[in-house]
Parts: sequence; structure tokens; C-alpha cells
Amino acid sequence: MELLACFSPVLWDLLQREKSVWALQILVQAYLHMPPENLQQLVLSAEREAAQGFLTLMLQGKLQVPPSEEQALGRLTALLLQRYPRLTSQLFIDLSPLIPFLAVSDLMRFPPSLLVNDSVQQGYRGSGENSLEEDKGLRPITPHSLAAIRDYGPGMRPEQKEALAKRLLAPELFGEVPAWPQELLWAVLPLLPHLPLENFLQLSPHQIQALEDSWPAAGLGPGHARHVLRSLVNQSVQDGKEQVCRLGPLACFLSPEELQSLVPLSDPMGPVERGLLECAANGTLSPEGRVAYELLGVLRSSGGAVLSPRELRVWAPLFPQLGLRFLQELSEPQLRAMLPVLQGASVTPAQAVLLLGRLLPRHDLLQLDSLALLANRRHYRELPWSEQQAQFLWKKMQVPTNLTLRNLQALGTLAGGMSCEFLQQINSMVDFLEVVHMIYQLPTRVRGSLRACIWAELQRRMAMPEPEWTTLGPELNGLDSKLLLDLPIQLMDRLSNESIMLVVELVQRAPEQLLALTPLHQAALAERALQNLAPKETPLSGEVLETLGPLVGFLGIESTRQIPLQILLSHLSQLQGFCLGETFATELGWLLLQESVLGKPELWSQDEVEQAGRLVFTLSTEAISLIPREALGPETLERLLEKQQSWEQSTVGQLCRGPQLAAKKAALVAGLVRPAAEDLPEPVPNCADVRGTFPAAWSAAQIAEMELSDFEDCLTLFAGDPGLGPEELRAAMGKAKQLWGPPRGFRPEQILQLGRLLIGLGDRELQELILVDWGVLSTLGQIDGWSSTQLRVVVSSFLRQSGRHVSHLDFIHLTALGYTLCGLRPEELQHISSWEFSQAALFLGSLHLQCSEEQLEVLAHLLVLPGGFGPISNWGPEIFTEIGTIAAGIPDLALSALLRGQIQGLTPLAISIIPPPKFAVVFSPTQLSSLTSTQAVAVTPEQMAFLSPEQRRAVAWAQHEGKESPEQQGRSTAWGLQDWSQPSWSLVLTISFLGHLL
Repeated sequence: MELLACFSPVLWDLLQREKSVWALQILVQAYLHMPPENLQQLVLSAEREAAQGFLTLMLQGKLQVPPSEEQALGRLTALLLQRYPRLTSQLFIDLSPLIPFLAVSDLMRFPPSLLVNDSVQQGYRGSGENSLEEDKGLRPITPHSLAAIRDYGPGMRPEQKEALAKRLLAPELFGEVPAWPQELLWAVLPLLPHLPLENFLQLSPHQIQALEDSWPAAGLGPGHARHVLRSLVNQSVQDGKEQVCRLGPLACFLSPEELQSLVPLSDPMGPVERGLLECAANGTLSPEGRVAYELLGVLRSSGGAVLSPRELRVWAPLFPQLGLRFLQELSEPQLRAMLPVLQGASVTPAQAVLLLGRLLPRHDLLQLDSLALLANRRHYRELPWSEQQAQFLWKKMQVPTNLTLRNLQALGTLAGGMSCEFLQQINSMVDFLEVVHMIYQLPTRVRGSLRACIWAELQRRMAMPEPEWTTLGPELNGLDSKLLLDLPIQLMDRLSNESIMLVVELVQRAPEQLLALTPLHQAALAERALQNLAPKETPLSGEVLETLGPLVGFLGIESTRQIPLQILLSHLSQLQGFCLGETFATELGWLLLQESVLGKPELWSQDEVEQAGRLVFTLSTEAISLIPREALGPETLERLLEKQQSWEQSTVGQLCRGPQLAAKKAALVAGLVRPAAEDLPEPVPNCADVRGTFPAAWSAAQIAEMELSDFEDCLTLFAGDPGLGPEELRAAMGKAKQLWGPPRGFRPEQILQLGRLLIGLGDRELQELILVDWGVLSTLGQIDGWSSTQLRVVVSSFLRQSGRHVSHLDFIHLTALGYTLCGLRPEELQHISSWEFSQAALFLGSLHLQCSEEQLEVLAHLLVLPGGFGPISNWGPEIFTEIGTIAAGIPDLALSALLRGQIQGLTPLAISIIPPPKFAVVFSPTQLSSLTSTQAVAVTPEQMAFLSPEQRRAVAWAQHEGKESPEQQGRSTAWGLQDWSQPSWSLVLTISFLGHLL
């Protein structure tokens, strides 16, 4: 590092003269691995000419950078830019190949004037003329800076394009959006889809029509596309088919009514239909929406039997919506030909059973699974082992303490099962840190107890009389921001500004890692990042919001109120993609209703609804109910609900601990599903209405009145909606009985298709179901929501029909029984084989079993018998993790004797279901303080109400990871734990260590 710093000007000069790409590659790699502060000092001290030459060589050499180093290249580019006191348009153009690597915060520091050059200031020219000659196929001369963005746009991330699009809005550059000339619009076309919707809606019909041929390939989102379609679609034109074909992908945003007026769908292999199917394949068109329903009608009416296997394949994206009847009409050759494309489609369990029953005997499948498993043994080190599996295998391997780092790395994901004892026995600080680095580089998440062990061990080592600082060298620089993101809350305030910005960059790139933290941790991290970016109590700029990225969603009330309303309005599209914490979401819902944002909900039009998008669910239920019916037409509602569902099903959406939205969704669709006046009857939905909303939006009476064909077309949706209440389930089940007859005649695939609707059966009807099929039993066992009586009926019927005794149930049957296992009485549960039950505990322990306390105690007792895991005192944390919720049945005395490591093996769900009185009795303050933060956050308000003041402080201590919560500061820690809130020399050393990481 010192050599690079001393001789870099000489090296750069040699590179310029020798033009050696190979030498440049080596030098750049060295710089990319430098600590940020060292690199910053080096670059800022370099001669401007040398920096310019270095940049030129980087661009000319077509530098190859692996994805893992793109972030570092972005930092190097940003530092090099700081060598230029005045950024020119030409420099911006020269640097354009590196734009995709720059952070959003760096892009936002570019002056808007960089987007303007002579061709903009002097007016646009077309082929030597003063006006654009579109009719001759000529294009305007694009400003060079915008041309550079166009060229390298495909490699840019959406947030980068959003940042550049917002630069276009500086009024001193191009004026207001409605005044933008056609030439400018064409030049900035790649950025237009990323304009805030409120600005995009300002484009006039004339402006939109001028770019008619360019919009189909622009990649517009729903709100932007609908605005364009309002100007492009002319329903009075004779040849509607040609018009729809010219729209290309934009046609996927047409409503069913618009399609019907332009070109009624009729040909299963027609160009319009195939274009819509392509949209279904790439996710633009919802398979559960109204347009998809129109497409399905085309296929059903034509009959699938007339289509060739190749023609049928294009319908794979809508396959799950076709139900069973259509499949039964297809020949075996047709089904076999479709199998390859169906592997990527989410077929329903019922369809899978029907397909496999016709195409492949079940015993062949089982044999295939076994062979596949044996053939892939060498890939064990690459498998994403669960916490308990990795811990169990680590124990089985009996890893020696003197194992080298290379051997540890060779274990792959199995190293995630590392014990705390193994870490503690690593003597060298350097070795210890290398192992920690390796753990954080694994694709699997660091388990809570191991994370707690790492930070406790660091704290202990930093407090040693002679820390091994002399042995710490450049190898520390390899520790990346993943470790900093996982930093305990009580150390976060002491992070350096450079460190916190590394964490912010990590969150921008991988928001799912932020969502793995507890809400308290997320909030602390967001406020710490904001503290670094903006002085306290000052308005937050758009640049600050864009730099914070996903962290914005976890700001507190005071910080949120520092966002100027106009800046908030211009960032609504950005916020739609983020997970929003409860505090921020509530405050945002209030801010949206301010006059300078979207205004009072009773005055909203369709434009305000589209601008709000899924953020409409941050409004209170009362505010949503005030939005006028005219603003919430069928098309608008469907788009909005689709957007919310798409987000919920995304990676970020699935990890986000958002509030339940059932009441808000009901308020949103009330104008469509409820009569306009009290004296009018309730509307009866058809399948298109249900697809445009959601099944639970409709009452039991409305479901009961549906046409049978409409209900059948939407059966899959009804079976998959968890929001249906008991009355609605009974009504839907009534329609299913009209369709298929009495339950005693239901075939296995029909039972699978009904899914959760089976809860709507009466006790006698449940007894009539044929449950001997393993797939059927498994489906019923995965349904959560049975009454205690129904649980008893299901499990009793299975035992009677199969002729089995409880003692003969193997782990496959126990797993298949799932939730219905709680239908067995305690005295019956005692007869279960302890060995078989211990094999099924992994799956059963992942469920929130609706068992009584007495039933859970019997199940837990099975695990301590000789065939199970043996005495509880001998259990390691991995066993507690494996048995999950069954741990709630462990006797009081045994729970109260658990050690720290064992307690940290309890799953958060298991902790949350321990009865509050029992929870208060069994866990001492010291035990509660040993909970990981994730476990402590799982403690319910009902459990907290039963705790003593000392116990509550212990839980709060664990939630805040050793940092006292504001309401506890000043109180004594009576249960004898170190007060982390007081500075100590060991903490100073810890923070000093963290500084070395960077």
C-alpha cells in the first residue's frame, strides 16, 4: 500500500507512456482493494493530469471488473471526479462508461448543467436543417451528454436512471415539462419512464403523440403507460387490430373494455393474443387479472384439443388459472410436450397430482428423488443448510480447533454451523477476524446465537490487557460492510462516517439484508445514517433521500417531518419499492394528505390515486373510505391492487414485516363491491369482478349468488385467499358442492384444488372425505384455521379409513398430518413413536400448532424419550431450533434450567407462543437478557404484561442489544449486567478495531 501511495504518479506516468492494459489491470485491482480513506488521500493528492490520464486509460483499456468489485470501482471513479473543481459536459461524456458503477449519491452531485451542451443551447438540428424532418426518417441531433446516457443506459440501475431523470426537471435547464420540445423528448426518452409520475402526467397529448413510435420500447410502468395510452388510443378508428399491434407491449396496459372495443380477443394464436401472453410471461400482465381472464376465455372456447403442443406452450404463463377440467381434455402427448415449459410455472397442487397421475407412476418419482439425492452428494458444501442442520452436521464432523482457514472455507455453507466454543478457542486475533469474515461471506445468513457470540467475543478480546494490535494488518481491509451492517445497536453511534456510508451503499445494493434486522436495529441504523448526511433539524434534500435509499422507510417521526413536502411528492415512485416501517408509514400517510402533496382524500381524482400507487395503503382506513368512487374505477383499482400484490410477492415484500392491510383493502374496493345507495341490492360479481378485486372483498351472500361458471373460473383464486372468513368459506364451499356434488364423491385432485375452502365443510361432510391419499392428507395438514372440532374429525377420519393406530404413524404421516395433529387427545399423542416424531419435529416445529398446553407438553415429552433426543440438559442449541414451537411444551422446571446457548437456540415463534404466565415463571432476568435481539423482539405484549419490572428491563436490554431504551436510562440494572450505555476503554478499542476494517 505504501509503495502504491509513494510511487503512484510515476506508475501512472509509465502507464500513459506504455499503454499497458495488463499493467493497468493490476494497478486498478490494487487500488480497488485499498481502504477508502487511504485511496481518498492518494487520489486527492495526485496531479490532475495524472488522474485524467488514469481515467482515460481505464476507459480505453475496456477494464474488466468482476461484479464483486463494481462498488469499489464506483468509489474510485467518484474520488477521481473530485480532482476536478469544475465538471464539464465533455468530462461527463468521457466518463460515461463508468456511470453504471457510480452510487446514486455521486450522480446527484453532478450539476444539472452537465446535461446541456452546445447542441441544446443553440437549438436542435436535424440533418443540417432548423426543424426536425420526422417524415424523412431523420432524428434530431441528441445532446452528447444525453447520447452518452442513452448508450450506457442498459447497464444502469433503475435508481440511477431515476436520479438522472430528476436532473432534467431543473427549470433553469429545459423549463417546465409541458414546454419541452419534441426534440428534447426524443433525446431523453430512456429517462422518461423514470420521471416521477406527477411530472410525467404533465406531458400533453401532443407531446406524447409526437413520440408514438418510440413508446412501445420505452419500458413504461403502469401509471406512465396509462397516461400514454389515453393520448394514443383512438377507439373511433376503424382498424383497431392494427392500432393494438402498433402499441406493442403497451397493449398489455389496456383494460378489457378497451380491448373489446378495439379488437375482441378470439384467436388463441393471434398476434394480439400472443403479445398479451408474452406480457404474462414477463410479469407485466397479472395471470389473475381481468385481461388474463379474457385470454383464458379464448382458449376455453376454442378447445385446447385443437392446438398443437407447440401452440399450447405459449399459454404456460396462464396454466395455473386453467383449473382441472381443461387439463382433462388434453391428450397425453399434449401434456408430455408441455412438461418442459411447466417446470418454470407455478402449477397448483391439484394440477400437479393430475399431471403426475397421468404421466408418471408415483413409485418412479420416489425412486428418481433418491437417485438424484445420491448423485449430488458432492454438492453438500454448496447447499443452503438450515440453522439446525448446519449446527448438527458441524457437531457430527467433530471439527478440530486447529483447522486452517483454507479447510474451513472448503466446508462451504457447513461452516455456518460453527459453534461458539470453536470461535472462542481461536487464539490469534488475526485468525479470529479472518474466520469472522469468512462466516459473513457465506450465502446463508449468520444465525442469531453465532452473531451474538461473535460480538461478545470481540468485546472480550478488545478488553484484554494486551490486544494484538501489532499483528493487525491490511488483511482487515477485506472485511466488508456486511459485518458493519450487523453491528449491535449499542456500537452504532460510534461508527465513523466512512463506515456508515459503506453500510448505506450495501443497503442500496442488497435491501434484503437490511430487512433481516429487527425493527429497532433498522430504525437505529436509519437515524445514524441520517445523522451523517444532514445536520439535525434541517430540511432533508432529495439527494439525502436518494442516498438513504431503503433506509428512508425506517426513519422516525421527527426525521420524517424534516422532508419538505415537494421533495416528498417527487420521491413517491421511489418509496413505492421500499419496505416502510410502521412509524414512517403512519407519518407518510398523514403527509400525503397535506395540501401541497396530494390534498384531502375526498378531492382526489384518478391522477392522485395513480401518483399514490400502493402508498395509498399508508393512509388510514377512514381516509381511504373518503376517496371518491369516480377516482377508483375498475381499471384503476385493478392496477393498484396488482401493484400491491406484485410487491408483496417480491423478495423485499416477503421479507418486509408490514401491517395487515385487509381493512384498508376492503375500504378501497367498497365503492365497487357495495351498492351505491342503501336501498339498492348488492351487486353480484362475475369472475372478472373478482379478478379485478380479490375474493375476500365480496360477502357470503354475493358469493352464493354467483353464476356457477363464473365461480368455477375463479375457484383457484377463492381457494388461495387467506382473507376469507368463516361465512364466506361456507358460501364458497356451497358453490363447490353445486359444481362437484357431495364431498364423499370428491376426487383427490378436487380436494387439492379446494384447499382452504374445505374449512367451509360441516363436521359430517368432513367425515365423508376420502383421506387415505397421502397428497390429500398433506393438503389438509397444511391448512391453518381449522376449529378444534374439525381437527378432531380430520385426524379421526384418517385413522379410521387407513386402519392405522396412532402408534403406527411414521414420520411421513406425522408430517402430512401437520396442523391436524392437534386433533388427537393427549392420551392418544402419548402412543406416537418417539423416534418417528423426532424425525417429523423439524417440519411440525415450524408450524404455529393450535395445540393446547397439555398437548404440547405430551409432544415435548416424546422428544426426551430414548427414541428421541434424550434428556433436555444434553440438548445443544440446534435441537431447540429444530423442534421449533414444540419447545413451548417443555416443562417449567426444565425451561428454567436452560443455559444461555440453549436459550439462544429457541426460535422466535416458539418464544412467542409460550403461555404468558408460564413465560413469566420460567425465565429469570439473567436468562431473558441472554436472548438475541430477534428473540427479544418476538416477546409479545401479553407476555410482557406478566413480567416483573426486572424481567421487562432484561427483555428491553436484549431488544436493544445492550443499549438501554430511552425510558430505561437512569434506572439501575439490578440483575447484574454490565452497563453498555457507559463508555469504557474496551468499547473504545472495539470502535478502533472497526475503524481498521475500513
